[in-house]
Amino acid sequence: MILQEEFMKSGYKDLLAGDIASEYEINLEDIFDLDQKPKALLSIFISDQRDELFFLLDGDLAEIDSLCDVWDDRIRVFTIINGKSKAIHKLKYNIVQLIVYSEGIPNRSPEGNLLISRKIIIKGDMTDKDRIVIDDDEVIELPFHMIPTDAFAPDVEQMKRLNQLLPEDEGLLALMEKKRKRVNRNKKEGVLDKSFGEQDYEMIKGWLKR
Repeated sequence: MILQEEFMKSGYKDLLAGDIASEYEINLEDIFDLDQKPKALLSIFISDQRDELFFLLDGDLAEIDSLCDVWDDRIRVFTIINGKSKAIHKLKYNIVQLIVYSEGIPNRSPEGNLLISRKIIIKGDMTDKDRIVIDDDEVIELPFHMIPTDAFAPDVEQMKRLNQLLPEDEGLLALMEKKRKRVNRNKKEGVLDKSFGEQDYEMIKGWLKR
């Protein structure tokens, strides 16, 4: 999956693209010097309801804990400057640092620090940083990602095979249910008897041979 496309499909807009920031009443100069955009900053996504803000950061350029501290400072200043802004007040408590790394095992301890912003650390292929490729195991970390309902749909073929394994003889089905109840009762009494009578055994044997 392409990370940026997942945001777009969920109605998010990139504040770094065109005049989007102005449309959403956000002054990017309160976050960074427009003439020197930080290399680690890949995108800033805002939700369609204007109540969530995601800072997409390159986790390969610095130690992740240091990167998170730097951006917590930027975010803190940004929220202080815009303390009276209705637009910022709406998303103030829903700001997320989404850090993407490509190799190694990252330090995930920053994910436990929610003081200024929430942190989510995921792995991705950043060969093309405008189209970051992430696995299904990573995309589920995104709060807005919806798992398709068909992922929970029963496997029709498997159900068909299972039904074929069940005996069609109603007498055999009744026998199995009767025996199950008897075994459960005997277990309570401290006696475990799973034996079948000869007639019952022949009935079961005939079914297994089919």
